Amino acid sequence: MIRYLIIMLAVLVFLSGLVWLGNGQGWWPLPHMWIQVLVFLFLATLIIGFNLVHIRKKQPQTFALFYLLSIAVKMVAGLAFIFFLVWDNPAHASPTVALFLVAYIFFTIAEVVYLLRTSPGQEHRS
Repeated sequence: MIRYLIIMLAVLVFLSGLVWLGNGQGWWPLPHMWIQVLVFLFLATLIIGFNLVHIRKKQPQTFALFYLLSIAVKMVAGLAFIFFLVWDNPAHASPTVALFLVAYIFFTIAEVVYLLRTSPGQEHRS
């Protein structure tokens, strides 16, 4: 579990640095509410990931069902969050939504890689 937290923190730091560096180099404007976007995705992925690891350990036969449900929950929550971002500031919505989508992909890839690379018996050692 600690390993999962470290991986998600590494993705958060990487994305934060990328956003900051890209803005500093003039590659893109600093997205409106960029910190909130990254923290939202970090917390959502962390909470869902911890629950998935727990479910895989306790009920491995239902893991696939809960994983698919977690994808649906993240998509609905993400849609609501993006709607709020566009409603809050339509003029700056494009870079913020682009950041959300890129960050969503990075966090999801990290989650999937972690879940694939750990077997159900390995979580208690982390």
